Amino acid sequence: MKYLCLVPLFTLCSAHAFAHKDFQPRYIMQQGDALKGLVDYWGNTHSAFAQLQSGNRFAGIQAGAGFSKPDEFSKVTSFGVASSVGYFVKDKLVVGLSYGYQYAANRQERSSAPGSSSTFYHYESKTVAHAYNIGPMARYYVGLGSKFALFAEGTGGFALISTRAEHNSTGSGQFGDPITPPGGSQSSSTSRSKEVVLYGTVSPGLVFFPSDRLGIELKANVLHYQSDFDRGSDTEANLSLSRMNLGIGYYF
Repeated sequence: MKYLCLVPLFTLCSAHAFAHKDFQPRYIMQQGDALKGLVDYWGNTHSAFAQLQSGNRFAGIQAGAGFSKPDEFSKVTSFGVASSVGYFVKDKLVVGLSYGYQYAANRQERSSAPGSSSTFYHYESKTVAHAYNIGPMARYYVGLGSKFALFAEGTGGFALISTRAEHNSTGSGQFGDPITPPGGSQSSSTSRSKEVVLYGTVSPGLVFFPSDRLGIELKANVLHYQSDFDRGSDTEANLSLSRMNLGIGYYF
């Protein structure tokens, strides 16, 4: 009776082995003997990225900073940090929530030409923006070797942007600019605003897995869309260093 029970089981295992085209002949060590068997290469390849399988979870944080000079009068500095959590709905595809904070400051300074004795003009401004965003995210991975993977990430949602602008100017004579004050005058102003915008970002990236649960990633926010409902929308594509983020992810 015991032998009869083993026959269906052996038949089932044999049918599964021959149905799987990725099995290849190899030698297997068992109790000191070398047995020629079938090794499943397909399973070995997929187990290298066990952290990306369906049912796993992901939590990560990324940060980035940038500096640029749009023109000879302006300097822009920025900093951002974002966090995301997600669930692998299928192998290599994680869906979840992303939220973050961004800071940006634009400083402008203009002065009259050095050595000018008849006119003097100096204008400076500082605009600082704080943005808080939250929305859904999705990321898809593509294996690259046994320790690296490429990914494409999309995020979107709503952002609350708070802006403060300060303007100061002094002058005697005209500098030939519409914002130049009349001769001998001095002026300053401060304005504040808040708005809610709709945003979307597409970001390719590369992740390195030093262990099964840890990933170190580099991401570039190359495509950004924003709509403020009142003044229309804007789409920007940029692959500069200021769009790069370095992050760490935990897979469990």
